[in-house]
Amino acid sequence: MTNSRKQFLDKRQKEEYHKLAKNKQVRARSYFKLEQIHKKYNIFNDNTSIIDLGCAPGGWLEYIDKTITNGRIVGIDLLEVKKHNEFSEKVMIIQDDFDNIDEYINENFDLVLSDMAPEFSGDSRVDRGKTHKLNIKVLDFAKAHLKEGGKCVFKSFEGEDLENVRKYAKKIFNSVKEFKPKSSQSKSAEMFMICSDKRQNI
Repeated sequence: MTNSRKQFLDKRQKEEYHKLAKNKQVRARSYFKLEQIHKKYNIFNDNTSIIDLGCAPGGWLEYIDKTITNGRIVGIDLLEVKKHNEFSEKVMIIQDDFDNIDEYINENFDLVLSDMAPEFSGDSRVDRGKTHKLNIKVLDFAKAHLKEGGKCVFKSFEGEDLENVRKYAKKIFNSVKEFKPKSSQSKSAEMFMICSDKRQNI
C-alpha cells in the first residue's frame, strides 16, 4: 500500500468515527474505542466500581453510564468535564490530579481505566517515552487502588520502552493482552493494554 493510499484510508477512518460520534450525539470518538474494547473483553458488568483516569471530555464515562444500571463510576482529570448534568447519579467527576484521589475517595475499585496521553512534542521517540512513563504511573495507581482480581485498561504506543511496561504489568496482573480497536487510526501506533486478575499481595 502506498503512503498516499494509507493516509487517505486513515483520514477516512478518522472522519467516519467523528461523523458517527456526531450522529449518535456522543461526546467523543473515544466512546467507540471503549465500546469495542468492552465488546471483545467484557471488562465490566452491571455492579462494577470503575475509575477513569484523565476522563475529559467524558467519552468513556458516557459509554459506561449508558451501559450499566448500577455500579459506581468515578472520573478524574485536571481538565474540566463539561455538562455534568448529562451524566446520571452513578457518575462522580473530580477535577484534580489522579495522584490526589485519596483526598476524595477512600476505597478500591474493580476497574481502572485510562485513555490518557501526554502532551506531544512532535518527536515520536520522545512522545512514546513520555507515554510509557505515564503508563507506569497508571499501573502504580492500579497497584494501590485496585481490588484483588481487578482489571486495568490503558492506552499505550508501540516503542522501545513498551517492553518495560509489559513486564511491570505482568508483575501486577495474571493476564496482560494488547488490542487495537477499529476506531484507532490504522497508521497510529496507539494500542490498549488489557490487564486482568490483579495478583494477591502486590
